[in-house]
Amino acid sequence: MDELIKTFHIDWKLLIAQIVNFGIVLFVLWRFALKPLMKVMDKRSQDIVKSLDEAKQIEENLARSEKDRETKIMTAKKDAAKIIEEAREQAGKQGQKIIEEAKGEVQTIVSAAKEQMVQEKKNMILEVKAEVSSLVIATTKKVLSEVVDENIDKQIIEKTLNNLKS
Repeated sequence: MDELIKTFHIDWKLLIAQIVNFGIVLFVLWRFALKPLMKVMDKRSQDIVKSLDEAKQIEENLARSEKDRETKIMTAKKDAAKIIEEAREQAGKQGQKIIEEAKGEVQTIVSAAKEQMVQEKKNMILEVKAEVSSLVIATTKKVLSEVVDENIDKQIIEKTLNNLKS
């Protein structure tokens, strides 16, 4: 080993001084540079991990919100379709009801018109009978005025009116 020391010209004192100097520099670097730098890097790593976790959570919330939105949209569409269908059914029922009411009104009007026509026919027949009876009376008076007396005249008139009424 001595030969090795002589070959490489190693000085023990200088070597120990360099080891002490290296230890001091290493200690200073560790204490004032590496330790704070490691703290900053650890904090930065934790912040990054926290940010990634928060981003993942936000992404999950966004996906959940999107799913909820789609569900609500589908529900709203179904409700809207149901309301439209109910409105169509109700409109059909109301249309049918209006048609039935109109038919009923038409039937009432037709019945009233028929009844009025029948009544007018009866009135016209009565008027015609009255007119015919007065004409018969007048004609009979003219024809029979000299031949028939009043009793026979009344009998003929009553007989004619009874025939007309039947």
